[in-house]
Amino acid sequence: MTDKNKPLKIFPGIRNAIVAGIIIVIPIGLTLWFGQLIYNYFSGWAISLVQKLAPTLLEQGTWIEFAIRSLSLLLILFALFCLGVLGRYTLGKKLISITDSIMRKLPMLSIVYTTARQIWDAIWSTKGGMFNKVVMFEYPRKGIWVIGFLTNENTDDTWEVQRESGEDLVSVFLPTTPNPTSGFLLFIPRNDCKYLDMDVADGMKLVISGGAVTNRNLPN
Repeated sequence: MTDKNKPLKIFPGIRNAIVAGIIIVIPIGLTLWFGQLIYNYFSGWAISLVQKLAPTLLEQGTWIEFAIRSLSLLLILFALFCLGVLGRYTLGKKLISITDSIMRKLPMLSIVYTTARQIWDAIWSTKGGMFNKVVMFEYPRKGIWVIGFLTNENTDDTWEVQRESGEDLVSVFLPTTPNPTSGFLLFIPRNDCKYLDMDVADGMKLVISGGAVTNRNLPN
């Protein structure tokens, strides 16, 4: 009877091993797939240019296409390096400021640009951009906790929202997961907020990952 049950016990082990293999492969596969997309996207302009100027060159072999794509990526990195160096000087800062001002005045596109800049600053800036601190509060009901980003302490007593509510309110942005560019603006009583020690960048990574990346295992 024991020998008859052995095959039945083997199948769950095989299934678990396959599932474990899938769990290992999927992150690697997604990373390689995303890397391939980036590689093709940022080097595609060079291939299109060669097809117009010297179409027969690509017929020499796949190694030619690989070389062209690789050189185009190196050219992009060099251009970014030059922009970074230029941004350290007065002229570069002035050009960046002018470009930023123009982008903020473009109809419709200014919304996308401003939002992208704010999210980028929140993730990478040491000051957290428009976000000041990470707070935790109960929403949408008691017993359910969410994290948000403090945008304003609202210390001005003449502020209409503060005055009409009759409470000491703070402004909090509650982002959506995994896309933090959308969310809700909430005015919450100060005493209902718990101020967290994590910085804004760690809080944003926590939101984007859907809670999978905590401040105990955040990547550097």
